[in-house]
Amino acid sequence: MIQFGSRILPVLVAPLLVVLTAGAGGRVQTQVHRVDLVEWNHCYDDLGRHCYDQIVFYEWSPDYRRYHVVAWCLVDNNLSRLPSLDRAKNQYVVRWHDRDTGRSREIWSPLYRETWSNSDPERANKKLMDEKYRVSLLRQPARDQWR
Repeated sequence: MIQFGSRILPVLVAPLLVVLTAGAGGRVQTQVHRVDLVEWNHCYDDLGRHCYDQIVFYEWSPDYRRYHVVAWCLVDNNLSRLPSLDRAKNQYVVRWHDRDTGRSREIWSPLYRETWSNSDPERANKKLMDEKYRVSLLRQPARDQWR
């Protein structure tokens, strides 16, 4: 019998919460995407002051023979979304936990570049192809994996 004023309830509830938050058998679902290019862009204003850093994900368009932005995200102070080289796969990967979907995300790319600019490459690309025509990472077919 569970008494609410005793210590028995927390002992029973804590393991239940761990099972519910861990998902299937303690494994975390990871959504994996592939893009053609990942760019770490440092954007500065006209006076040379640092404004923000962002990661831009691109896909190659053979029809237009140029890269088109698929998605982008700002890099916060903890630098958790920076691309890293997976030497075993010889690919770059950006990993983070997506609070909106509750899943871990991985974006893989064979190409990486780091740029410094006084204009936003994502906004410049938006002039070539409006944002509503982009194939975003959320709409793009993804491969779910259990980790």
